[in-house]
Amino acid sequence: MTTESRHRLADFLVYLGAELQLSKHTVAAYRRDLTRLLEDAPALPDRAAILEHLGSLRRTHAPASVVRAIAAIRGFCKFLVAEGILEEDPSEGLLGVRHEQRLPKALGRRAVERLLTDGIGATDTPLGLRDQCILHVLYATGCRVSEVATLRTDGFLREHSFLKLRGKGNKERLAPLSPLAVELLERHLRESRPVLAARRRCVDTKAEDAMFLSRTGRQLDRIRIYQIVQAAAQRAGVNVACSPHTLRHSFATHLVEGGADLRVIQEILGHASLATTQVYTHVDRQRLRKTHEKFHPRG
Repeated sequence: MTTESRHRLADFLVYLGAELQLSKHTVAAYRRDLTRLLEDAPALPDRAAILEHLGSLRRTHAPASVVRAIAAIRGFCKFLVAEGILEEDPSEGLLGVRHEQRLPKALGRRAVERLLTDGIGATDTPLGLRDQCILHVLYATGCRVSEVATLRTDGFLREHSFLKLRGKGNKERLAPLSPLAVELLERHLRESRPVLAARRRCVDTKAEDAMFLSRTGRQLDRIRIYQIVQAAAQRAGVNVACSPHTLRHSFATHLVEGGADLRVIQEILGHASLATTQVYTHVDRQRLRKTHEKFHPRG
């Protein structure tokens, strides 16, 4: 297995466990399946390498094992495309008919309010203020966890109340900020970030202008951001699986419920295709159907 393949696989397994919150047994199974695929490959596999590998598996493994391996390969390839590592998905169509897309999970407005107000214990500490700022940025902009981790200080356009985000495929976009998020970012840059930056004991070019730093002054990584969100949800009594991606879905769902234009939501979220954004119309239709059933005399 190449060094690049090993790093990409490690990132994917973190994504499965931390963001999708799959069980450790499922993550271990995916690791085994993908290690078999990657261990002898000179690079990340292309379509021909995947088909050859599956052909070999079918001769030695049970059908159920092959199906699971296909699921692991498809998930891995989609992750690589989403991260901008691959331009095209070499596993497209391996499962035949595409499964129906599941509706995104979103928190209710009250749950989000509890998370933002009660999710952080002591906000008068450098780490507390940083964590509060991260929660508000995630919900105010609907940005991805990787975009928070790589956010730079010059990406905060305070005079316009926007963040400049670098998303999938290294594409930049602007996301508007709420007044409270602007206030918290200003406080973070003024009060907490300098304290954390002063704790750095070695040269770290990534951390020089990183917006969010660890307790030792290093650039904050996506795993720690997952942990911050999960701990805040537990502290606020939000008793559902909660991750940065949950806040992104909640942001988009609440915009749709409020009547926002789908094209605007697409631009803010950084979706390449409107079809990806349109899943949120199904969420809104579900809400409308429930309202109709509840209040219409013949619902």
